Amino acid sequence: MASRFARIALALGLMVTPALFAQNANTAPAADTQSIGTMPDDPSAILSTAAKVNGLNDPNLQPWHIKASYRTFDLQGKPQDSGTYEEFWISDRKYRRSYTSMNFTQTDVATGSRLFRSGNQNWPDFLEGSVRRELIQPIPELNFRNSKLGRKKRSFGPVELLCITLTSEYCFAPDQPALRIDSSTGGSTQTVFNSIVLFQGHFVAKDIRTESEGRPRLVLHVETLEAKSGINDSDFVPPSDAVEIPRDKVTLPQATAQASCVLTVVPIYPVSAKINHVQGTVVVQATIGTNGTVIAARAISGPPDLREESVNSVRQWKFRPFLILGEPVKVETQLQIIFKLE
Repeated sequence: MASRFARIALALGLMVTPALFAQNANTAPAADTQSIGTMPDDPSAILSTAAKVNGLNDPNLQPWHIKASYRTFDLQGKPQDSGTYEEFWISDRKYRRSYTSMNFTQTDVATGSRLFRSGNQNWPDFLEGSVRRELIQPIPELNFRNSKLGRKKRSFGPVELLCITLTSEYCFAPDQPALRIDSSTGGSTQTVFNSIVLFQGHFVAKDIRTESEGRPRLVLHVETLEAKSGINDSDFVPPSDAVEIPRDKVTLPQATAQASCVLTVVPIYPVSAKINHVQGTVVVQATIGTNGTVIAARAISGPPDLREESVNSVRQWKFRPFLILGEPVKVETQLQIIFKLE
């Protein structure tokens, strides 16, 4: 644990300077930090404010273009893939998003009322999905008011951050709601946000690194971040081989769906199963509604003694709504619940 915090402190130290925000030609002047406001006191207000001002998930932004290089790593920390992500955004209904790598190449073009896809026809998996999520919407926009939130200060070497705990622990600069660390419960997975700039009144990290169990999983670097004053309609013409994407319901693999989970409820281990030394994995088929709640769940495999509690648990989970052309859609997925006796 100490070595991981030491690495985080070293990374944070690269950006913690008297002038908190690095400046370049495409970012707002330092005076614009005042438009974001001061840090609220209430934990739910901190998360709600931070969700609005971190990343680029705001329909009121002027058109923008972002290009980032990324590297992904397997669970052992060995290099897995590398590539670029690029997005031209006009609105939630008009954009062009492209992944280009050895293992995953895909372009989505939204024309206003229709969405077309060329290349790989699957939805981005966990790591590819994390590329866009960490850049564009690192904190989900949810109603945190009724959530049980913790608030504390944590030191990472010489750097002290304000941290709010939900399912994840979000840590911010002390005086501004700029996201610096997103840490899973228990700290097994950490994402550090560095080289933060202000762009159209939003905090955007230009260097992002995710580690799991101390091993790298994702490294991101923003190469281009710019406002687009002129709109060229030819940029939003789908390629000739593009396929139209249905907008009623999507099916996602477990890792991709679970990456968008913002609240889990640990199942109760049935007493009878403990007595009989029953353990194993239950697979639950789940339908996630447009508001991110689970509207249907049933166990399709696993020990019978563990299925009911698995379903009861999954019904209480909450997810980021899955959007197509800015509109939430239903999601079908499978979730695994693992029961293991101590």
